[in-house]
Amino acid sequence: MAEPRPLNVPKKTLEVELALFGASPRRVELFLAEHGSHDFNRQRVLELLEQAFLPGRDLETGEWESFNSRAVAWIGMSGSSIDPEGSGDELFEHRRSVRVALAAGDWLEGEVLYSAPDAGPRLVDHLNRKERYFRLWKADQVFLVNKEWVLRVVENGHGAE
Repeated sequence: MAEPRPLNVPKKTLEVELALFGASPRRVELFLAEHGSHDFNRQRVLELLEQAFLPGRDLETGEWESFNSRAVAWIGMSGSSIDPEGSGDELFEHRRSVRVALAAGDWLEGEVLYSAPDAGPRLVDHLNRKERYFRLWKADQVFLVNKEWVLRVVENGHGAE
C-alpha cells in the first residue's frame, strides 16, 4: 500500500501590514485558500478575519504563526494588490474624512466610503452595522479596522447638523 501524501490546499499569499492590539504594526504574509478561479479580494480577507486564528508568516523574522483574529486592531493592504479588476466596480454614495482613535493610543486617518438608505446616511449608522470590521481608505491603501479596538471616530471638517 502506498504511503499517504499530505493534503495540500492551494493557497495565495497576501502581504499586509498588521497591527495587533498593543503591538507595533509589522509586515506579514497572510494565507488565503484558493476557491476555484477567483482572485482574492477584501471580502475574502474579511471572511478570513471571522475565523478564530489566522495563518501567517512574519516577513522580517520569517516565523510562521497563527494569531488571534480578535487581537487584530487593523490590517492595511494595497488597494491594487487585492482586487485589481473589480476594485473600481464599487460605488459609494457617502464619503467621510475621519481620524480613528484606537485603544492602544494610536490614530489612523483616511476616508470611510459607504452607501446607505436615505433614512440612515449618517456615518454612525454605518459604523453600527453588525460587521466586526469597517474599511478605511488612505491613498492606495485599504485598512480593515476592528471596531472592538476603536475608541472614537472623529469626522474632519464636519460641523453639527
